[in-house]
Amino acid sequence: MTLTLRILLTMIAGFTVTGGLTPLIIHLAHRNHWYDELNHRKIHTEDIPRLGGFGIYMGMIVSAVVAFIVSSGQLGMPTGLSASVTGAAGFWTVLVYFSPVIGGMTIIHFVGLIDDFRNLRAILKLVIQIAAAIVVTLGPFRLERITVPFIWYNVELGLLSYPVTVVWIVAVSNAVNFIDGIDGLAGGSSAIAVLFFSIIALLVGQGVTALLAIGIFGSLVAFLMFNGPPARIFMGDSGSYVLGFTLSVFPLILADGTGNSLDMVPAITLLAIPLLDMASSVLRRMRRGKHPFSADREHVHHRLMDRGLGTWKILAAIYGACILLGVAAVAWYLLPKNLDMAITLAVWCALIILLVHFSRVGRRSTG
Repeated sequence: MTLTLRILLTMIAGFTVTGGLTPLIIHLAHRNHWYDELNHRKIHTEDIPRLGGFGIYMGMIVSAVVAFIVSSGQLGMPTGLSASVTGAAGFWTVLVYFSPVIGGMTIIHFVGLIDDFRNLRAILKLVIQIAAAIVVTLGPFRLERITVPFIWYNVELGLLSYPVTVVWIVAVSNAVNFIDGIDGLAGGSSAIAVLFFSIIALLVGQGVTALLAIGIFGSLVAFLMFNGPPARIFMGDSGSYVLGFTLSVFPLILADGTGNSLDMVPAITLLAIPLLDMASSVLRRMRRGKHPFSADREHVHHRLMDRGLGTWKILAAIYGACILLGVAAVAWYLLPKNLDMAITLAVWCALIILLVHFSRVGRRSTG
């Protein structure tokens, strides 16, 4: 079976499952009045279901199973997994190897699903997110050393690798949740990120990881058919948390066997917009004496909206930025070591300057 066929089968699996489940979820949600809460922070004014995350999650799980079936023993495996296993034995070996990731995904998805119905307390969600991240660290997926750029000196983290990895996973999980504020934003930016993760996985010879990413891409493309403006359904916390969680784990899988912080640089670049938006939100709220996870209407998409941009223009701007960041992340693997670091730092600085500019303009227009 060719690589192209494997990619198509995995992507079609994710697309078909999510695309088939989402209309059913929409129907059930309208029938049972499972709608997103309306308040002053929300853009929409109509009753719209918010349980699309379940369709995304199921698409991710089914496409992962398909990826394991079509790739076991025949495509590049993570460093810690032997590529010599084939057939049924190969499938179960790969499944067990990735079970900490699947277990953590499942925990964080169902916490988000419960939150979509009952609005759990922030501290309870945070505790369970930490627990889900700890499950991932039980496998070989950890950030084990930090490399100082340009002098290329490695600092071994030792036991600190566990809490550092947990903080990374929880941070990205919440960052994607933070930007889930307008139709198609979280789903589209996540789709772009996983597409570039799949390209990176192919560049480093991890075919099975590339298939896992492309399966999620197929699932998100199907979801965006119903979530694009005007949205017929939202992903809810059950979707945004599991997407953020999964995006945080991809660089850990790609760095498997080395656990080097350099492998995190392309990931941070790919996820720069949600990470910077979350960082600025937390600092802003703490400066005002508020809870860091309290809600407000000052995220990057709100700032762009305050400048008079409509939903499609906001999506075009952020999608375009995500694609440019993705190109920079891929270039990391293709350029000489010092040059790729210099270009990446320049991209980060430019993005920070733009976000600060939009933030100041937003304050003036709303003040």
